[in-house]
Amino acid sequence: MDRINRCETRAARGACLFGLVSRHSAARRNSRLLFSGFAVSCALVSAATAQQSPQTPPPATSLANAPVPSPSLAQNPGNAPGSTSPQDGPLYISLHQAIAMAIKNNLDIEIERVDQTIADESVPLAKGGGLPRPINYTVADTPAGEAPAAVPLLSFSSPGLTPLSVDPIPQTISSSYNTSRVLEGSHSLLLSPNPYSAGSPVPGFDAQLLGRYGWLRRNPAVSLLTLQGTATPADSVITDNALGDTLLTKGFSPGTTIQLGVNDFVQSFYSGRSSAAPFSHPNAYALIAQPLWRGAGHANNTRYIAIAKTNKKISAAVLEQQMISTIAGVENLYIDLVSLQDSVKVQEQAVNGAELLLHNDQEQLNVGRLPSIEVARAQSLVTSSQVLLTQAISLRDQQQVILRTLIDPQSLTSTPGTTPEIVATDHLLPPAAEPAGPLPELIKGAWDRRPDLQQARLQLTNSERQVASAANAAKPEIDLYGSYETRGVVIPGLTAIGEDPSTGNAPTDPIPTGGNRSSTVYEAGVQFFLPVQNRVSEANLGADKALLRQQQLRVTQLESQVAAEVRNAITALRAAQSAADAATKARELQAKLLDAAQESFQAGYTTNLAVIEQQTYLVQAQTTEVIAKAAWLKAAAQLDRVLGQTLENSGILLKAN
Repeated sequence: MDRINRCETRAARGACLFGLVSRHSAARRNSRLLFSGFAVSCALVSAATAQQSPQTPPPATSLANAPVPSPSLAQNPGNAPGSTSPQDGPLYISLHQAIAMAIKNNLDIEIERVDQTIADESVPLAKGGGLPRPINYTVADTPAGEAPAAVPLLSFSSPGLTPLSVDPIPQTISSSYNTSRVLEGSHSLLLSPNPYSAGSPVPGFDAQLLGRYGWLRRNPAVSLLTLQGTATPADSVITDNALGDTLLTKGFSPGTTIQLGVNDFVQSFYSGRSSAAPFSHPNAYALIAQPLWRGAGHANNTRYIAIAKTNKKISAAVLEQQMISTIAGVENLYIDLVSLQDSVKVQEQAVNGAELLLHNDQEQLNVGRLPSIEVARAQSLVTSSQVLLTQAISLRDQQQVILRTLIDPQSLTSTPGTTPEIVATDHLLPPAAEPAGPLPELIKGAWDRRPDLQQARLQLTNSERQVASAANAAKPEIDLYGSYETRGVVIPGLTAIGEDPSTGNAPTDPIPTGGNRSSTVYEAGVQFFLPVQNRVSEANLGADKALLRQQQLRVTQLESQVAAEVRNAITALRAAQSAADAATKARELQAKLLDAAQESFQAGYTTNLAVIEQQTYLVQAQTTEVIAKAAWLKAAAQLDRVLGQTLENSGILLKAN
């Protein structure tokens, strides 16, 4: 990532305060106070140096617990995340590696990948005349994480420490884990949950072959013939016949339906001759029908195919949006983890400085140079600092678990104690400069790139097809048909075209009736269905048009929302940059104020209360600087998201369908 660079590791050595304490001499009590004041200043400046501006390289005397790259990671080509076992120790990962792990292991992304298969299979389903399967429009949001709250600078209302009290401030410690920090939310990209009407049914494009073969005995014992003279041997002979019937149906995109069939019903019912061959005297017939209004037209009858193909693009856009949501969440959680790690270091330095101050005050109390109340104040500072350190460590550990739910959720099901600790190796360095160009061009680029807006426009395209079908269903039904039969067995009634809502196939009667004389029959005509009142279809059409208008307004609303998000994200980035710069300057100023308080204390012009006060405010300033830098990075990540550049800036390319 060009916004958070991987940290440069350096040899860690102990802070200078330890060396000063070890060289403390009991011979001269007056010089002890000078050394102790300088030691506190050195410890706090060491912690402040870790928060210096990015243009200044970190000093060689970095913190003793600074993260060190994992050997397994260093050996992985392409900066890919390395596998870590419990014996290997903590898992050191950069932001780039965390994103790569999320793309590979995140379950929300995997669910969307599976949905691609459903969308792909809907295309051949629609080509056969069926209805496309519904696709998933839900995008999972990432957990909020244990992001630290901002604290005021140079304020007497610090949430954790107070220089004006000898008692530690009561801490807010929850008795249970805050599940809202780890649970995922979700939102739907569907423009409207209300469905459209079914419209006119489409023909069954897949050819269907129906057949029946069997044995039939004809027993004329019960005869209505009363005149013996008119009876023939065929009227009184018991016959055994083979029964055969085969029918082929198929629909076409203009709405045309054909039926081709052959059977031996003439011989079976009206012939006195028995035959084991079912088609010794076959009857062949053909029927073709073409709707003129309702159900007619290539666009109307292939709309489900077009909808299924569009659904594939929508599903791909939803997958892209899920990847953006996951990557942006990983960035935020990773940045928060870095800030929490830095907060732990700040609190550790605060505890060390408070303990050093307490030690020196006790030394002064022993020689009668300091009242006991000053020692009590120092003890209060140590206690409060230790509580804050414990809280900072807990938040850091919880943040690791939350980040793991995105980058490696399967590891959470392993045996407790075998999951390695996650250590973020990147520093809170300034992000890249904001995108150049006029604001209207940035907004237009966001309209073109953002997948949530692209899929919304595709939904409109499908909705327009549905409304056109509803308009077609409101038309009268007038069909042309023609039939041909070789042996005069007439198929009863007219054949309905596309009236089966599930397949579109026309229902058939496998047992026709006819006369007892064979003849070739030709038939052609018009069948129609003209409703005197058509309120159902007209009401469906009106409701569908209103629903389409709602969705069009929703897309316009989304475009306005994107424009507002771009404007706000740019403003937020600039404000976060100013806040980070101000926090850095405030921390530098507070370090000078602490030096001045120490000098006054050493000269005997003030008590150690002033030192405790300025030391407390320096910890606040350092913590606020960490939070401000993290907010700056998160504002830059949010700007990438609203501009639709998250995947591009993360080095992720998606293949076009």
